[in-house]
Amino acid sequence: MARETCTMLRTVSSRWQSKKNFALPSVCRQYHVGGPSLTADILHGHWASSHQYQQLDLEENFASSKLPLNELPPKEAKVVVCGGGMVGTSVLYHLAMLGWGKDVVMLEQGRIGGASSWRSSGFLGGVKLMQPEMKILWKSKTLAQELSDAGHDTGWKQCGGLHLARTRDRITHFRKMKAIAEASGTECYILTPEETAKKCDILNTSDLVGSFWVPNDGVCDPYKLTFTLLKLALEQGSQVVEECHLSRILVQNERVVAVETSKGMIECDYIVNTGGLWARNVGWMSEPQVKVPVHPAEHYFLYTQKLDGIDPLMPAIRDPDGNIYMREFNGGFLCGGFEKWAKPSFEKELPGAHQDRELLEDWDHFFVMLREMLFRVPVMKNAVLGRLYNTSCAFSADHRWILGMVPELTNYFVAAGLRSGGSTAAGGIGSMIAEWIVSGTPNMDAYDLDILRFLPMHNNGKFLMDRVQEIPGIHYSIAYPFPDFTTGRCLRMSPIFPRLKAAGAVFNQVMGYERPSYFVPKSSADVEEYETSADSEISFPFEIAKTQTWTKPQWFNYAANEYAACREGVAILDYSSFAKFDVWSKGNEVVQALQYLCSNDVDIPVGNIIHTGMQNPYGGYENDCSLARTAPNHYMMIAPSIQQTRCVTWLKRNLPADGSVVMSDVTSMYTAICLMGPLARNVLSELTDEDLSTKTFPFFSFKEIDVCLANGIRAMNITHTGELGWVLYIPNEFALHVYENLVSVGKKYNMLHAGYYAMRSLRIEKFYAFWGQDLDSTTTPLECGRSFRVKLNKDIDFIGREALEQQKKKGVKRLYVQLQLEDHNPEVDPWAWGGEPIYRDGVFVGVTTTTGYGFTLNNLICLGFVRNYDENGNMDYVTPEYIMAGHYEVDIAGVRYLATATLRSPSLPTKFPEPQANRYLATQT
Repeated sequence: MARETCTMLRTVSSRWQSKKNFALPSVCRQYHVGGPSLTADILHGHWASSHQYQQLDLEENFASSKLPLNELPPKEAKVVVCGGGMVGTSVLYHLAMLGWGKDVVMLEQGRIGGASSWRSSGFLGGVKLMQPEMKILWKSKTLAQELSDAGHDTGWKQCGGLHLARTRDRITHFRKMKAIAEASGTECYILTPEETAKKCDILNTSDLVGSFWVPNDGVCDPYKLTFTLLKLALEQGSQVVEECHLSRILVQNERVVAVETSKGMIECDYIVNTGGLWARNVGWMSEPQVKVPVHPAEHYFLYTQKLDGIDPLMPAIRDPDGNIYMREFNGGFLCGGFEKWAKPSFEKELPGAHQDRELLEDWDHFFVMLREMLFRVPVMKNAVLGRLYNTSCAFSADHRWILGMVPELTNYFVAAGLRSGGSTAAGGIGSMIAEWIVSGTPNMDAYDLDILRFLPMHNNGKFLMDRVQEIPGIHYSIAYPFPDFTTGRCLRMSPIFPRLKAAGAVFNQVMGYERPSYFVPKSSADVEEYETSADSEISFPFEIAKTQTWTKPQWFNYAANEYAACREGVAILDYSSFAKFDVWSKGNEVVQALQYLCSNDVDIPVGNIIHTGMQNPYGGYENDCSLARTAPNHYMMIAPSIQQTRCVTWLKRNLPADGSVVMSDVTSMYTAICLMGPLARNVLSELTDEDLSTKTFPFFSFKEIDVCLANGIRAMNITHTGELGWVLYIPNEFALHVYENLVSVGKKYNMLHAGYYAMRSLRIEKFYAFWGQDLDSTTTPLECGRSFRVKLNKDIDFIGREALEQQKKKGVKRLYVQLQLEDHNPEVDPWAWGGEPIYRDGVFVGVTTTTGYGFTLNNLICLGFVRNYDENGNMDYVTPEYIMAGHYEVDIAGVRYLATATLRSPSLPTKFPEPQANRYLATQT
């Protein structure tokens, strides 16, 4: 009968699809919304006509009918905000509150206040494991509360947030959220099913194992909140123009100078792209084009009529295992969901300015979520439907919001990809963007949200179309370690990718590159079949790494063997995803330029390598890289994979404007193969005539060598883990030849393939910090034990020097530590995977950044920063003595484990000790 019901709905929808705001005909009004069996009664009851629920059809209730908007835009403005949705309105409001009200104009191609652009769940608050997201959510909730307290109607209700768990892994996820939330001062609880039922007595709790309760969370009316922000911005002199079509963004010298609209030209100092699902198209309007990798997908909002017995303070319900959410709204329910596999919308062309972004309801598609809603709240079967909206919402290529200054232009900001969470995040995002524009720097580091995390490949239309099907389902997925995607794979591959796959590689994706995480060794028979097969794809399918557990991962033993080979034998690793750049000049200009950019002294002898940071004016890391001087006027820069766009942008903006220094991104030109371990020299020496002895080819040195029949190979005696070995940067045409010869010779030394997980354990155990995981743009070298890499006495001034000098005089307010857990049983206890609270003498002092198992220390290792908070919660100065005098614990999913702290790289025992003079330390105190 359910199938018959859906068939009926298709017939009805087909008859009425030409009407914008249709009311279902009377033939449908004899069916109920649902019933206990979820079959024949699925549509029993009375359907509401659209005229009965005008408050749900806000398309006809535009804000322009109530507020004084501008007919024409000004001739000039400091900031032009492109897009009048919730985020654009928030940016406008926050700029006005910072004193720029009269200098800001917001443009909307349609009408201001349309429901499709001002619609969301209205949820406020929530707990995230990612700190930037958590701060933004908190800011959004606080804004709605403060406006409500000031007498503005935002629909704010402190009803609490109730997150339901159907599985033990979900409860563990909630316990991790609770640990970080409580450490940050948020009140929250883990409830039993019985306690959950008491919080909301209309819930069916029969299948629950518990829930997560955040009492101070709440909801708002998204329309009322956005209307209030717009009204307050207008009172400060801000200007808003609707039905104004943006046609071109004019650029001079990599800066936006004006925007051309259907109502005239506007000269401006800044532009903010808040175009929602049109944000990518807005990016096309400039030259160079700005790449904003978002694509719309269908998202459903179901409204019901008023229902007796619904508590106005009913908690905001999130049932992530059922992929649904629910709340009280106007006496009825507002429901929605994030299906596992979504439908892309507007596959060929986005709607125009006067077209509705609403799509025809697809009850077949929505049925799965409706069934979950009726199961979770059985009383909903008595509700009369108001309307089901199928609204297109923009999702980014990796599910996270897209914020910040774009890499192509220096005064162009983006806030996009909000995945239908306008009210949830718009307040915090608007505040962040506004402060960034006014002060010139963001109020927090948010690399995970920064647009610089993308490459041009992520803006490919076909890629986005495929990826957006998967993205919405991630929203409610359990945040297991090392998450990855199944769509958009096998895009960037090194030439040795097929050989690595044949060797048993299980891959993760980083910046589009397929990088081996670990290897599942193949049997001799498998290898023989591969070598004789004409179709290796059939023999060895592509495998994606998954870690769907909070405890000891299934790949533990594979990583352990690879780790052992790296430390006591020899292993071969693919480093091709590392970002690689050539920087050169005709004369000495490149040296002078890099001395200005780098905090270390880069004027090193030809053939040497140096590790250095590139600091911003506040002393934080904009880049963390290794520089090999290949010639008097030529350097090769190696940086973390995730910094590829960031490096290009930072260099482009800070190298001499006269073009005397040239930078080239050569990431895709070289295959990087690392030979790691004490026997690496034995393997490589059989394939090259180069003297590889420590005396002639020492640690942190570079040579261009021949390997077997290939030449022009850039060999660097560095592994980025502190272990012995070389990284060979091989021109792609020689990559397979070199790889196969290395593997052939390596067999006599029992060489293994190793992946990222083994490398990660090596660097964590050696106390190596990586950018984007441990370091960010707010971290200074003095805070992470790297002051020895900062040369304050250089003749040439460098960016951030003054800030670092001041910090050296005054002291630091946090220090980077390594923590070894003491009473943790890795066989049965949940593991630390990053983001866990750190306690010193029972007081919260920080969170872990990266964690991993130390196979030599036989212990779980956590890295992170320790702070010193005074009685008022302010950060005080921290000294090594303060660090070493404390007793530490790490909270893993609600259980605190004792830990021992250190500030120095440990001395690990090895069968092949190198002279101490050649030992490289990641940190020094």
